This record gives sequence, C-alpha cells and structure tokens, in this order.
Amino acid sequence: MYEATLDTRGAVATSWILKKNKSTGRPILAASSTRNNPKPLELITTPPAGIAPDQLFQPLRLVTGDAALDSALASRNFKISGGGAEAGDQTIDVPSASKRIDFVLHDDATGLDATKSITFFADRYSVEIEVKLTRNQQSVPQASLAIGPSIGDQGIDKYTFYLYAPEGIAVTNGAAQRINSVEVHSDRVNTGFINRLLEGISLKAVVNKPVNHETVDGGLQWAGVGDTYFAMIAVPPKSLGGLEYRTVSYQQKTNDKPEERLLITALVPVPTDGSKTELYVGPKDHRLLATASEEIKQAGGPQVDLGEAINYGFLAWMRRSLAVPILFSINALQRLTGSYGVAIILFTIFIYSLFFPLKWQSSRKMKKAQKYAPRMKELQEKLKSMKSTDPRMKELQMEQLRLMKEANPLGGCLPLLIQMPFLFALYSAITISIDFRQASFLWIPDLSGPEPYFLYFLRILPIMFTGSMIVLQLLTPRLSLRPILCNAK
Repeated sequence: MYEATLDTRGAVATSWILKKNKSTGRPILAASSTRNNPKPLELITTPPAGIAPDQLFQPLRLVTGDAALDSALASRNFKISGGGAEAGDQTIDVPSASKRIDFVLHDDATGLDATKSITFFADRYSVEIEVKLTRNQQSVPQASLAIGPSIGDQGIDKYTFYLYAPEGIAVTNGAAQRINSVEVHSDRVNTGFINRLLEGISLKAVVNKPVNHETVDGGLQWAGVGDTYFAMIAVPPKSLGGLEYRTVSYQQKTNDKPEERLLITALVPVPTDGSKTELYVGPKDHRLLATASEEIKQAGGPQVDLGEAINYGFLAWMRRSLAVPILFSINALQRLTGSYGVAIILFTIFIYSLFFPLKWQSSRKMKKAQKYAPRMKELQEKLKSMKSTDPRMKELQMEQLRLMKEANPLGGCLPLLIQMPFLFALYSAITISIDFRQASFLWIPDLSGPEPYFLYFLRILPIMFTGSMIVLQLLTPRLSLRPILCNAK
C-alpha cells in the first residue's frame, strides 16, 4: 500500500509514497501524472533550495525544547535493529503481518538515551511509534513528534480551490479545528472576522504572537497536517497539552512566476515512557479513517474520530451526515456501471425524482399565484377606495386572505429549500472524496476538479448548464408578486 524510507540520522522519514487505495484497490498517483506518464504520489516535501536543513523539522523528528538535546536528536546517527542495516537510508517493505524497527541513540555529551520504535503493518496505513527518552537516567518529561512539513501530494504545481495547500488539523478539548499556514506565518493571532473588524477600527487591541509560530491551547486528542486528500496524523495515547505549529516560507516558481509558499509542521506532544502513539499516513477517505479509528481503539488507544480530518466546509456537521450515505450510494452505482460519471448522473436523477413531488407542489402553487394575480390586484384596488365603514370591506378582506392562503408564493419556494442541504452535501462529496480523484469520464480527466478548457477560455459544462437554466427559466411560470403581497386593512 505504501513505501516508507527512513534515515538513521535523526531517525526521521525522508520519503513516504502511497501506492494504492486500500478501499478500492485502485493505484494512487501524483496530481501531475498523465496517462502516458504516471508518477508516484510522494507525501513528504523535498527541502526547497535556499532553506537550511536546520530550519525544517523532518517528519518523525523528536523535539524536547532543550537546545542541546534537540541538536543531538536531529544530527546524530541512531543505531537500528530489526531493519538489517546499520547506517544510511532504510527502505521498509512489509509483505505480510508487521515489522518493528528500533532506533537507539546514546549521547555522552548530554547524557541522553533515546529509543524510537516504529512498527509497520502490511494491511494498515497506520504505524505505531514508541518513544523513550532519558537524560542521566532521569526521564525527560515530554517531547514532541514532528508531523510535516506540508504533508500532501507533492506533485501539485499550483494550489487551487479544489487542491488547497496543506493545513494543520487538530482536535483539542473535543472540538476539531483547522490551522491555516498563513495564520501561523502571521505576527498576530486570528481572533475571528468580527474581532478583526474591531481591531481594524481600533476598538479592540491586536493580539500579537511570534511569527511562524502558533500554539494551540487545550487538551490534545490528535493532530497532524494534510491537504485535500491525504494526511499524516498522530494520536497520542492520552490527552496532552503543548501542541504547536511552525511555518517556513520559500519561493516556488510556477510558469516562471515566483510564488510565495509556506511549509507547515505540527509539533505533536507525545509521552516519553514508551507508550504507543498511533500515526496514520494515508488518504482522507471516510471509510479508511473510520477503520483506522477502530483499529486504534482495539489496540488499546483512545477512542477518536479521524473522520474529522476531512474538510467538509461550511456546516460540516450537516454535510458530513449526508455526504457519507451519498458516497455509499454512488459507490454502489459505480460497482454496477463501472463508471463514476455514470454513477453520479444516475444518483442525480434519483435525487431529483425523490424531490419531484416537492417540485410539483412548488409549480402548482406558483401557477395558482399566477391564476389569482388579476383578482388579487382587483381586490387591492377596491379595498384602497373603500371606507372603513363600508359593509363590503370585511367580505372582500376575507376573500383576499383566502386567495393569499391558496396562492402563497412562499409555499412554492419552501419545498425547494428542503432539497438544498442534499445538493450541498452532494457537491461536498464529489469535491473531497478520493474516490473521484483522477476518475475520468468522457472528455473530463478528473471528476474531482474543473474540466479542461477548450478554445483556451471556454468550458463545455458551463455552456450546457447555462443553456439548461435558460430553458428552465422559459418553462417556469411568471407572475407578479406585488399584488399578492398586499396588506389587508
């Protein structure tokens, strides 16, 4: 399923290549791949030119906060057992069951004794990490495990709405939060939109913080770094405090144009007494994440919900509850048809058929409103010209209320609003599910992203959508709401 390369210098990971999706069995390739030029999906960033190695925290590096210990942990070569090599890079291949690699370090200058044990499993994206740290035979109270920098598809040339830049993901005090690299890079704390406005007009003081450094308060359940489809997540055996995020800026040239990018790294607190810390490195697929969460629980770890790593966007709780059954249905249709494109079309037809009674009710209400519009206007004019003492006024007002009840335009709009959450969830399911990533249909090479241009600036689907909206508008009854929304005196 994956191939990991570890370096004895610092006992860190230098490469982590995903090979296939465990759920579907489909190969996983980099975003820059083409049909004739497939490329492996590398999750670990190659250090950019111009950035000193000591500026980056390589994946799985241990950090204690003590300069002398951190220098030894980062620069010294660990001795290993269980891997069959004594120095250099170690490529781990686990054909079956599991394999444990022990990295051991003793530093006379600092009195440091460090052991980092990593257990790989043949059928799991998760690995187990055990850390033991002592100094002069005294236990080091706590250390942090580096997750990053910027774990994700390294084959992305340019980040877009569909392929967003890697971000921090954490659950503290039971609440999930996302840590944007731009916010970590800033010199001020992100206090929210309203507070930002108040700070802008000097009604509230700006809260400053160190540049490229963000501390996340609260008891940590799990944390990591990931992009749209992939993540590296560490799950400590117990709730700990002290989660930090760090960033490093660099210049990336895209089409010969320089673009500033940020590498974001999580420093996740882990115990140093040999307790197991679970590490998930793989796709952000709701089925795989649910399986990994259950495996962590069965292995004696905490009960967690790694599914919260998926970014469902605004109203995530609602979208997630609907997106999961939607994805189940589309995958079932795909198994029948052999095409995700056909499956999406069939599911869309099913959704519109399911809500057809509501659409029919809406259309009926609007036609009634159109039918009664002339009479409503007539009643409105009569009521304006009547005196309050006129005995016919009450009768006309009763007729007006009856017509407003039968032809209430809100009765035509409200049924349409009921289906909106399903449409939002369907959109979220398609854009964030790895099932649709690199799945082609007709002329579209990737159903999870925008279709390619033709004639350099036009796309076929928007033209078809515009045409269908024009036809729908012509078929929709037209009516004037002004006479309907009158007020009875």
